[in-house]
Amino acid sequence: MILSDAQKVALRATVNDWIGRSFPDHRSLLAHNLPVYVRSRDAWSVELVSKRNGSEPRLVGNLVVSGAGAILDAPEATEVLSRLEDVAQPAAEPAEGACAGHGWELRLGDGIAAAAEMPDRSVDLLLTDPPYGISRRYTCETQIPRRLRRDGSDFIMPRGHFGDWDASVDPQAWTSAVLPKVAGWAVTFCAQSQIGTYCDIFDSHGFVAVGPMVWQKTNPVPFNHRYKPINAWEAVVVGKRPGTPFNGECVHNVFVHKSPSPQQRIHPTQKPLSLIAEFVHLFSSRGGTVFDPFAGSGTTIMAARQHSRRVVGYERDPAIFQQAADRLTASLL
Repeated sequence: MILSDAQKVALRATVNDWIGRSFPDHRSLLAHNLPVYVRSRDAWSVELVSKRNGSEPRLVGNLVVSGAGAILDAPEATEVLSRLEDVAQPAAEPAEGACAGHGWELRLGDGIAAAAEMPDRSVDLLLTDPPYGISRRYTCETQIPRRLRRDGSDFIMPRGHFGDWDASVDPQAWTSAVLPKVAGWAVTFCAQSQIGTYCDIFDSHGFVAVGPMVWQKTNPVPFNHRYKPINAWEAVVVGKRPGTPFNGECVHNVFVHKSPSPQQRIHPTQKPLSLIAEFVHLFSSRGGTVFDPFAGSGTTIMAARQHSRRVVGYERDPAIFQQAADRLTASLL
């Protein structure tokens, strides 16, 4: 039996909904294949597979769905989770505290606590991307059919829980510890709704030339593109201490760069190296000190190394720290 495109979408929407309800914290790790007709049951079999960057999909379960969209058979959630654990990549042993080289260092720990111990005005450029809670459910997540391609050949899974690191950080709390340490420019990514908050904070700490900048993505995710404009930009707030030099001339505050592909990322919010390198060049001088208290994938450190800046970054999540340390080490080979 051959499904029409509309039937494919309807069947996969049923499976998508079941996954979302059954595995709210593991949705990003699960995908499903095209339905296969089972004549003996007059129903459709849909394989559930693991979805991890850098590894082959592995079968972790199977659903049987009627032509009317009713789930006839489903695996136990505990069984699926057990199989996901079995196919997971072996976790690397956490590195011992730091990964370092000439003029650069990535440290395992709390960057905000570390900043409190730093001398005031000892950082030439603060360049960072604090977490602001991106792994929430989409407002239209219940409109599952809209998340599927028209021909039913593919679909977009809802985001899963990215991890404890994604708890939103209070802008006032972290900036009060870090901004006094900055002698030059401060550049931070933020949620679009936080632009005004960060501009006010920078002003209150004596920064000038305060304002928003935009990272425009050349390859935004076309999520729900038939029903609303695609979100193709991320917000950045920038400010400087009076008299700090700027290395650009007639530079626009809109920076156009391609977002890293899923295969290139070791972190869900990883920024393009080319973008961060441009910021390092514009907002610091050769031999200056760059600080990133939310180092994540280590991109700030890589960019600072490219431009001969001294740089220190902190990452508090041991697993992310290890991946960033491996990435930094591999980039030197």
